[in-house]
Amino acid sequence: MTSLHDVIYESLRRSIIVGDIVPGRTFSTRTVADQFGTSLIPARDAIKRLVVERALELLPNRTFCVPKMSRQRFQELLQVRIELEMMLTRTATPLLIQDELKSIELINEQMQVAFECSDVSKYLDANHRFHFLIYRAARSMEILPIVESLWLQVGPFLNGVLTQFGVQTAQDNHAEVIKALRRGDSQSAANAIRNDLADAADIILSNANFEVDADPTLVRRTQSANGSLTDAFTYGWLGEYKKMTMENRL
Repeated sequence: MTSLHDVIYESLRRSIIVGDIVPGRTFSTRTVADQFGTSLIPARDAIKRLVVERALELLPNRTFCVPKMSRQRFQELLQVRIELEMMLTRTATPLLIQDELKSIELINEQMQVAFECSDVSKYLDANHRFHFLIYRAARSMEILPIVESLWLQVGPFLNGVLTQFGVQTAQDNHAEVIKALRRGDSQSAANAIRNDLADAADIILSNANFEVDADPTLVRRTQSANGSLTDAFTYGWLGEYKKMTMENRL
């Protein structure tokens, strides 16, 4: 049976992923509790989970907000996303069954309808479902939760960029992803996912107004010499998040 805490968490999580909660907007635990007609405890527990996942930030006055995005932070998230999402795609490709492939195609059609209607929220929602139907097929217990956290952090920012510049600026590599999945070509599917992420990032890096990051160490963590995940896992939030999720399982 789904708990009230889980219902609140999933609702907030989806709102963050599709960008319904604007970066920088503050709210309190009481606001969330009142919205769902519940006590403070399940609202607080749901918010705490999102803080651990870096989707929300705790402010000094005990309110919360969706963090704003800096160029350095965006580049770090992109670097980790590309490596992990390619890894999941390579693993998932031979495991996808026919019904799942049909579902992926259907979701992509829904995304195209949202694109034609310039509906940013539905576009982002369909894009998220497209990617994660693939990633979940990899049956990863460790990598998938990390990728979900990364998407939570980027979602609100993407909404703002696409709202400002229009979904027509987005590059669609999903057709190439689907073709590779149908062929069972793991590496080509992973390359198409990489191109999808990289093309979207190019548009954002060229047009978006980023916040100035107060933490100069983010620059160092983004610039690992060989493009590996070593710095992100060792020094960054990713190592902290992985440690917390492991502790919660013990």
